[in-house]
Amino acid sequence: MQAAAWVLLLGSVLTQCGSEGKGQPFITCGVENASIRYLNGTKICVSRAAGNRACIRCDYTEKFESQNNFNGQKWQFHYVGFSVEENTEYFIEASNIPPANPFEDIPQKIIKLTSPDCQDNTLKYCKTCIEMGSLWDPNIFVCYTDSEVEVNFTTSSFCSEYAVVLCESDECRDYTEHTVFTTKRNDTRVAERIPVNGQNSRKFIELIPSFPKCQSDCRRYSDYQVMCREASSNGTGRANWDANLNAIYVCTVAALLSIVCTLAAILYFKRRHGTTKNWDLLYPNMKQTPTTVLVVYSQEVCFQHTVLGFAEFLHERCKSDVIIDAWQKRRIAEIGPVQWFATQREIADKIIFLSPGPGSAACDSTCKRTIECHMKDSECMFMIAFNLFCSDLKNQSSLHKYMVVSFNETNLAKSLPSPLNCCPKYFLMKDIDSFCRDLYFSQNLRRGEGTNSKCNWRFKMNFKL
Repeated sequence: MQAAAWVLLLGSVLTQCGSEGKGQPFITCGVENASIRYLNGTKICVSRAAGNRACIRCDYTEKFESQNNFNGQKWQFHYVGFSVEENTEYFIEASNIPPANPFEDIPQKIIKLTSPDCQDNTLKYCKTCIEMGSLWDPNIFVCYTDSEVEVNFTTSSFCSEYAVVLCESDECRDYTEHTVFTTKRNDTRVAERIPVNGQNSRKFIELIPSFPKCQSDCRRYSDYQVMCREASSNGTGRANWDANLNAIYVCTVAALLSIVCTLAAILYFKRRHGTTKNWDLLYPNMKQTPTTVLVVYSQEVCFQHTVLGFAEFLHERCKSDVIIDAWQKRRIAEIGPVQWFATQREIADKIIFLSPGPGSAACDSTCKRTIECHMKDSECMFMIAFNLFCSDLKNQSSLHKYMVVSFNETNLAKSLPSPLNCCPKYFLMKDIDSFCRDLYFSQNLRRGEGTNSKCNWRFKMNFKL
């Protein structure tokens, strides 16, 4: 038996933050030859140069009949679950199970990759990077006088110690480091006055925070604005500084008063004219953006009658954009089902798990061929959607998107996995009013739009349950 040749890729963009607050990469494995027909599984390991090895074993439930999938492409496997630290070198290894015979092809492949730093668009929102100041903006202001340099900046809730570096010139051959300790750890402003001998003797160079997660290796901040400059020690510079601060305070108070008055006017209008029906008076030319709905269903659901009928109901009556995997098979074959679903999850306003209804003889006889062709694909997509839902449930993210819709109230508990019980459930046609209302409210809350249109749901549904 020959060993399969593996190709490994690590996505340049991390897919999500893990439960430990670290980034999780998207790993793809693919097989180049026909030896996949003789394999029982795959073992994937991620390790750092210093050690700390983590592995996952994936066992195949069935033997592969050919080296290509039903689209004629090489088989590919995707995994998301390893946690990585920022700006760290990793070795990713894939091994065949069982391994090849001695002195034959190498049964494994290893690649070396480096994770991005905390400035990455995804990684900077992870807990570990937030605690190292990835989202912190010190907003530094500097005031030079003859006798002192005043540095004003916003503190971080994760740091209590800062260092202000002053130099005689930009080359900074002889620098002075002034340490600032503060107990104000609630994002407040701090003004630190540093005595100097002469106006040009010292210049501000950078602010160095000491976050507990990175200590002396934290990011340094050198961008600042000069708020005042005095030529003598007669107090003019300080007066200019106070005048600038007073102007900022006045503008802030004026903005807050404007916001309060606007909110009061909106509340008054709603009380006098209702909450939804008279928004046309304010926005006569507003065009409503349709809700994007991703429908997920298992192989027990009749595709021809239930799934397509439900999709038609959402599109025609609720004016929603509907996403179904059966309509994007070519795109799924190009990027893989996991990446496709992850992309659609970000686009969709709502993700609906469609519960199967009671069996129908008419559906079985009419749609038998359609069900047999679509059964394996729908079940695969259902499991991918369920696994990503479990990941969101664990991380407490994007849970507001998920809904469960059923046409059989008595059969719901047995037809879907138990973790989905935490999602809002709707039984059609019993809960049709609340379903359409919540569907539109979720879109309006996300996009900040009015509820100018209503879902015309009171009609005869022409699909069989």
